Parts: sequence; C-alpha cells; structure tokens
Amino acid sequence: MSGFDLSGKTILVTGAAGGIGAVTAQVLAGLGAKLVLTDRVSCAATIAGLGEKAGSPREIIVDLLDGEAPRRLSELAGPIDAAVLGAGIYRPVDWDADGWEEIAETTLSLNLMAPMRLARELVPAMAARGGGRVVLVGSIVAATGGSFPGVGPHYAASKGGLHTLVRWLAARFGGQGVLVNGVAPGITDTAMVGVHDLSAALARHPLGRAARPEEIAWPIAFLCSPAASFVSGAILDVNGGAMMRP
Repeated sequence: MSGFDLSGKTILVTGAAGGIGAVTAQVLAGLGAKLVLTDRVSCAATIAGLGEKAGSPREIIVDLLDGEAPRRLSELAGPIDAAVLGAGIYRPVDWDADGWEEIAETTLSLNLMAPMRLARELVPAMAARGGGRVVLVGSIVAATGGSFPGVGPHYAASKGGLHTLVRWLAARFGGQGVLVNGVAPGITDTAMVGVHDLSAALARHPLGRAARPEEIAWPIAFLCSPAASFVSGAILDVNGGAMMRP
C-alpha cells in the first residue's frame, strides 16, 4: 500500500467551500479519502468539482463563529480519522483603523478560538478510538509578524496562537496516537487574498509569485497520510522561501 493512500479514511475539512479548503478536498478525494466538508455556506461547488472519485461526500453547514458550533459539528460529523482545520478570515487592517476592534475579535474568534474548540471536541475522541491526524492551517505571519504592510496584530496573533496550539496538542495527545501538525502558507492565490494589492510583496518574493492552492493542499494531504506517521508537532513552512528558519 502506498504511504499516501487514504482509502477508507474519513477526513473532515473546515472552510471547504472555497480556497485552500476546497482544493484540499479535491486532493484528499483523489487519494481515496471519504470526506465530511463544512463551511458557513454551502460546499456544493466543491462537491461538484470532486467528481466520482469522492464517492458520497457529506456536507455540514455551520458558522464556527458560534461558540456552540464546534460541538454540533463534532456530533454531526461522527467518527473521523483526520481533520483539516482550515476555516479562517483574513482582513489586513492596522489597529489604528476605524472598526478594528470588531475585526480583531472576529479574526481571533474564527482563526484561533474556533479551531481550539473544535480540537477540544475531536482530539480526545480520536485518542479514545486509538488515534488520528489533525492538520491546522496557520500562516507565515506567525513567524514574521506580518510579511507585508497591512497585516494587523489580530491576524498575526491568531496564527501565532494557532501554531502554539499545534505544539500543545501534539505534546498532550501524541502518545495516544493523535498526530497534530500545521502548515504555514505564505501568500497564496485565493479569492480571499486576491482582493488585496500584493504586488510589492510578490516583487520581493524569491519565487516571484504567490502559491497556488494545490501547493498548500498537497503538504496538508501528506500530513494526513501514512507517509507522515512519525511527524508530530511540526509546523511545515510552505512559503516558497519567503521566510527561511535557521
């Protein structure tokens, strides 16, 4: 069996209606996974793009800004083998902008508190069943504090907290068979990012371009696969060399 074969595995993907989440669903389906897709809006377009290779994916519509949504989502999803927690928001405004307080609270709630609450529901259940995988989608800004102008402290802090959550979960549950890791994308060509002018940042980028969503989805799929059976507590930088750790 291939180390990348996900046949028979049920994987939950949050933020699956578009962007990295939708493309991750396509990659996981191509490796044989059974999917549970969730977002605050319908994932119908994502499901339509999967074709026959996806079998019969399930869709659950929940708004993770609701504090009770993680519990409901966990109950509706049922037993899963892996979870890709990618739902998030990106609003690059500085803290001196009008309305920043509300934007900051929403960002921290969706980017950090929602995956923390969801992990609180999913990870102990995985451990009780003998193990599982969790992949959290962080960001390069957790290490840089902001790769380009306009990234406010709310976004950087939310992703920094998410990276810390990866390590905390990995340390606590790795011995129970639950491997928790993260990916830290750089600038990625998605609709959420594309509305902003990133030309100056990309002009300084070593590869001179943004990542394609599938270039983030492939590493996520790797972390869900048997090939990553000895990877735990890692934050995989997927930024094209925009930030290199010593």
